[in-house]
Order: sequence, then C-alpha cells, then structure tokens
Amino acid sequence: MTTIILIILLISFISAFGVSTSYWKGNPLLIAPGDTKTITLRLQNIGTEDDVTVRAILTDGFEIASTEEKNYLVRNGTKDTEVPVKISIPFDTPLGTEYRVTVSFKTVTPGGTGGVVLGTAIDTSFDVLVAEVEVEKAERVNLNFIIGMLILIAIIIFILISAFRRKKK
Repeated sequence: MTTIILIILLISFISAFGVSTSYWKGNPLLIAPGDTKTITLRLQNIGTEDDVTVRAILTDGFEIASTEEKNYLVRNGTKDTEVPVKISIPFDTPLGTEYRVTVSFKTVTPGGTGGVVLGTAIDTSFDVLVAEVEVEKAERVNLNFIIGMLILIAIIIFILISAFRRKKK
C-alpha cells in the first residue's frame, strides 16, 4: 500500500518530452556522396506543466553525423525546440551505403539535496542512404526561367540598340 501511495505522489514529478524527425526506418534521408545536409530534430513537451531541460548526445553514426552536445530547454506546451544534426558524406562513399544515426536525449536534473532523482531518456534513430539525388523539378524550372529571362533581356537590349542606331542615321 505504501508503494502505491508513493507512486501516486511521484506522478506529478514525472517529466515527459518527445522527439520528432522527418526520417525513420523505411523513410531514409537520401544524400549524394560528397554532400552535406543539416536536418532538424524537434523536441516537444506537450501535456506537462513543467519545462524540461534535456541533453543531446550523438550515440550512433559518428562517421557521418555531428550535433552539438548541449542542453536544450523545452518549455511546457511547445513542440518546436530545434536540434540541428549535420550529415556529411565522404566523396568516395559508394552508392547504396546505409548508415544509422542515433541521438539520445536525457533529462538534466538539477543537483538535489539527496534522495532519488528520476530522469527520462529518449533515443531517436533515422537511416541515411547514399544515393544519386536528382535536383528537384522546381529547382530546374527556376533555372530554366532565369535563363529564359536573361535571353529575353538580351534580345530587348539588342532591339533597343538597333533602333537607337537607325534613329541616329
């Protein structure tokens, strides 16, 4: 009975936080050899009344990933605390190579006056696949639009110069 009462009393001291990412097993980050990308993990603290401080620690994928191992304050009711993770693939990496990146988030508890301090930890992992990445169609369309506009401007300038020369004669 004492254990049940103790658990009920401690429930109010439990902090909960979560991590979201755009990549996971089955939906890897696609990146070409020699490329570098920075993805964002988002920390959230929904459904609690207290702010939470967590520490980000890269635990897997050291050969391609890096993140600043520091403390992040996740305010209660928020879901947008950003943690950048930089992914760099060496030029000589063969296509089809897969990596697993894992970042561990552990609550940081302030130094107490003794007693037991409970903490929470969450690991988030995502896959990275080295692949030939095509430039998105939107980027190609923008480049074609810019080239077309430059050609149009050159034609207009040529016409204006020709008209000006004829007018002088």
